[in-house]
Amino acid sequence: MEAPLIIRFKPDKQDYVRASRTLASKSPTFVILAAVIGLMMIGAVVVLVVPSVGDASWANIALVALFVGVFYVLYYFLIIPWQLARTFKSNDYLQTERIFRFSDAHITMNVGNRSSDLPWENFEKVIEGPELYLLIYRSDERVYPFIPKRAFEDEAAELAFRQNFVAKSIPVQ
Repeated sequence: MEAPLIIRFKPDKQDYVRASRTLASKSPTFVILAAVIGLMMIGAVVVLVVPSVGDASWANIALVALFVGVFYVLYYFLIIPWQLARTFKSNDYLQTERIFRFSDAHITMNVGNRSSDLPWENFEKVIEGPELYLLIYRSDERVYPFIPKRAFEDEAAELAFRQNFVAKSIPVQ
């Protein structure tokens, strides 16, 4: 019998930012909202740069639309990372080493002295980001554990990780 896969890592503050962005980029609602706000900002710039476009009252609407768009961009790229960094610094639990043990029945997730068994049937999917994997788990509530790619000892360990989910018919996207 093969030794069980064990993944061990200590998260850093950028892991939480990356996880947040990975989740957002794979959320249809977020992507649609971002596209709408992007189009709204482009339209606002056109109305403000070319005053002959539309009615004179459109300039006020364009200013509001541009303000909303700029706030959205600042919130996503500056405020959320700042909030996550502050929370990370003030919360020792977020800085605690994680250990994931894979078995046939479940994944055991240890964070410090806390342990949780996550049955395979509650995993919806795994989202692969550029620098981490985000596990989408749902039981009574949704949980989003992540595993940075740097946690894998080598390519074989990362492949074994992916194969665990594929074998359980859990999509890795």
